[in-house]
Amino acid sequence: MKPFFLSFLLITILQTGYSQNRLKIFGHISIGPELNRNIRLSDNSDQPNYDRFLLRMNFGFKYLYKDFTFSGRISTGNTGNHRSAYVDLGNHAFSQKSIFLDKAYIKYKHNGWTAWLGKNSINLWKTNEILWDNDLKPEGIAISKKIHFFGDYVPEFKINTGFFLIGNNPYDSLPNPTTFDRQNNLSFFQLRTSLNVNRHRFILSPAFMHARLTKSLSYNMLAVMFRYGFFYRNRYYLYANYYHNLSHYKNQNPIDHNLRNQKSGFDIGISFPYQQFRLKLMYAYIEKYAVIDFLSQDNWLLPAVDHSQSGSNFKGWSAQLNYLISHGLSVALNLWYAQQIQHNITQNGLFEATRMRLEFNYRF
Repeated sequence: MKPFFLSFLLITILQTGYSQNRLKIFGHISIGPELNRNIRLSDNSDQPNYDRFLLRMNFGFKYLYKDFTFSGRISTGNTGNHRSAYVDLGNHAFSQKSIFLDKAYIKYKHNGWTAWLGKNSINLWKTNEILWDNDLKPEGIAISKKIHFFGDYVPEFKINTGFFLIGNNPYDSLPNPTTFDRQNNLSFFQLRTSLNVNRHRFILSPAFMHARLTKSLSYNMLAVMFRYGFFYRNRYYLYANYYHNLSHYKNQNPIDHNLRNQKSGFDIGISFPYQQFRLKLMYAYIEKYAVIDFLSQDNWLLPAVDHSQSGSNFKGWSAQLNYLISHGLSVALNLWYAQQIQHNITQNGLFEATRMRLEFNYRF
């Protein structure tokens, strides 16, 4: 289905007539080493330190025609982890690597309304990737409406909603289902309002998310996201997010009753620039069922080593120092430290690991 959809987009562009001003080509290349250190697994055993050399690339286009946008993008990826677009070069640099159709959608935008159909980034406003990993591009339909009132003090009030099909979850035994066989789906409704006072900007955005996961658990999640921005020569940000799962889990498999009430979480962060540098600091405390773990950010994790560790049930901090070399070219140093919050009944210890990644990024 995906190759046919992308072909349809290309044919549409040819039929509507080629225009260089309407066609936008873009891409992103990221490459660099990653070091994993101080690894302790949930059974109290130590995992040897290991290093990787990672590559991530994507290439896409957008074609603008009146109020419509036709877009497609291909990207590197990992068949074992849909939350990551990185390819591990390592000792297998010449083996076959995976390339996926990352985006393929049609978008309509007019008079404050925005809607798209196809495969794209979820239209959920968020301050980081704890609730939803940016590498995940679901298939579905999304609608947004922006309302302006009270002049410059309240520049916008926005409503976001969408319905998406999502891939396998860790408890789903169906092997590689097609789009029409998937029963996992997710819907959400979000309000976003902003307030401007001189150089200060406040954004408050509550959201409700419902996920229906076959052969697993349903999620009814409340997320309240807040960001404060101060604009003086540069942009300074402070944000805080709270997550709570409203579902009640009692005597359900595969629930571990030691984790049954672990359903809340929060994170706080700050971002500030200095000349060509930008520093981001973040602390997160995410209980087991506070977020949907296989949709959450994977940078905190130790991939393919400890399967009990997923995108939740951890606390820790992250830091990023980014240096802008020139337009489109930058280098970033990323650090993560994560520790498991609550052990399972079958485990005696807590997962713990430190990760460092140096990335050279080029965007065009």
